[in-house]
Amino acid sequence: MKNRVIKINTKGDQWKIQQLFGELAGRLDRLPDADEVRRNPLRSAPAGITEMVF
Repeated sequence: MKNRVIKINTKGDQWKIQQLFGELAGRLDRLPDADEVRRNPLRSAPAGITEMVF
């Protein structure tokens, strides 16, 4: 059985896109801390982007 080494081209665009996607996924996966929740209170959505419901 042979072991193979994969070389990653860190100068390519595909690597940069995957790097940014990984960072975004890490930020979305994290739970906010208490200070961040206090700084960003919940707000209602603007009327222009919501449909009227009766």
